[in-house]
Amino acid sequence: MIIPAQQLSAQRRSTGLEAYRNFAVLSVLTQGKISMDDSIVKYVPELLQLKSEAVPVANDITAVNWDQVTVGSLTTHMGGIGADLVNDLASFPADFTQVGLPPLTNSSKTGCAGIFGLPACTRAEFFRDFGKRHPVYAPWTNPVYSNVASALLAFAIESVTGVSYDAYVQQAIFGPLGMTNTTIFNGPKVRSWGFIPEGDIWFGSSLGYEDIGGGFYSNTKDMLAFGSGILQNRILDPLATRKWMKPLTSTSSPGLMLGGPWEILRSDTVTKDGRLIEYYTKSGNLGSYNNLLCLIPDYDLVITILSGGGESSSDVVDFALTDVVTALLPAIEDVSKTQGESKFGGTYSDSATNSSITFSIDDGPGFSVSNWTVRGVDIIENYGAFGALSSGPTDLPVRVRLYPTNLASGCETAWRTYFDVGTTEQLAEGDAARFWPKGTCHTWASMDRLVYGFKSIDEFIFSTSKGKADSLSLPAFDVRLQRE
Repeated sequence: MIIPAQQLSAQRRSTGLEAYRNFAVLSVLTQGKISMDDSIVKYVPELLQLKSEAVPVANDITAVNWDQVTVGSLTTHMGGIGADLVNDLASFPADFTQVGLPPLTNSSKTGCAGIFGLPACTRAEFFRDFGKRHPVYAPWTNPVYSNVASALLAFAIESVTGVSYDAYVQQAIFGPLGMTNTTIFNGPKVRSWGFIPEGDIWFGSSLGYEDIGGGFYSNTKDMLAFGSGILQNRILDPLATRKWMKPLTSTSSPGLMLGGPWEILRSDTVTKDGRLIEYYTKSGNLGSYNNLLCLIPDYDLVITILSGGGESSSDVVDFALTDVVTALLPAIEDVSKTQGESKFGGTYSDSATNSSITFSIDDGPGFSVSNWTVRGVDIIENYGAFGALSSGPTDLPVRVRLYPTNLASGCETAWRTYFDVGTTEQLAEGDAARFWPKGTCHTWASMDRLVYGFKSIDEFIFSTSKGKADSLSLPAFDVRLQRE
């Protein structure tokens, strides 16, 4: 199900076991007492005992250096610690000596899991056994998916707030967003609204403390409310939300980066203009349940996919997301271009200063800028004259595009232009000559570089009335143009 964040109205219900560690990270961000740079042992000091009590010979290979594991590293899977504890094969009723593994003593088994008749793992059993696990990397080396990280963040929340993790999440997230059908540690009291696959063994089971990372029960309505609440800044203020929704580390896939804890898909294949779009996702997979939440900030959209049963898999969810995105975004893009042209497109001019400029829609991103003259001077034709401090050539062709920023005040909104220097063929040659993709794209480093009297040449400020622009100010040129 998909919905614009500002128009939440979906009521359809389905259910799944959610592995949204977003709740743990968001809890850390909302309570305000925990610093991302702090070592986790500041809030969970018991971790320091694991190295001395659980490992006979402790060194950098056999024991986690917990004092180096920060809260921030846990939010983005950079703590270097293992995935979980309940997933140990030794705990399950099977003879793994048949596939080459050695027999084990009881001390080498957790004796808990939450399924197959085994009790759920407790916090005490975590501290008894997790120290026996070797680290995967030193902290801040490479990302390693870890459900344990979510549990540790929850332990930290309990330490600083003095309340249970589930009570805090209810108070700080579920309650404010009206998520009345989302629970943790226990399945919903009313099963009639949920989808439970035939023969399923996971619904209603508990993983104990690891429910924090994979034991949330929810439905489409609540997941849409959660995603919309994030985009509407209902849990964090706008600044904190923008800071949270950013990549923090790369992965082995060039199309996937990680945030805290976002799994950020990056693609330039969806829209006609080949624009790079980021999709902030968090997937959840447990047994026969495979689910995904996706936020697309560029379009203010929320997508949630909850699935279960024999036909469900992580691939099925990925393919479903692909189908939705590739069908929906081009259509939305076309509509937004039409709306954008109505609101801001056309020609702006001022006869008193002999100045004018035209914005038009094409297959590229933003607006194409043409016929830009100020005081009778063709700005695009004379762009090279502004590059007095540049060591690059000044006689190359220039194309200009206009993009919105997120800056607004009253009826005014700020936009920025980008000057694309060189022909499309020259830029393509430049890209081909570099070993990294789109190496000639320097938008991020080119903004606000040409400044005159403390005002940027690329800054445009529209004044709007009744949702449409009626005039345009060019601060560096000290002119105001009226929309024709």
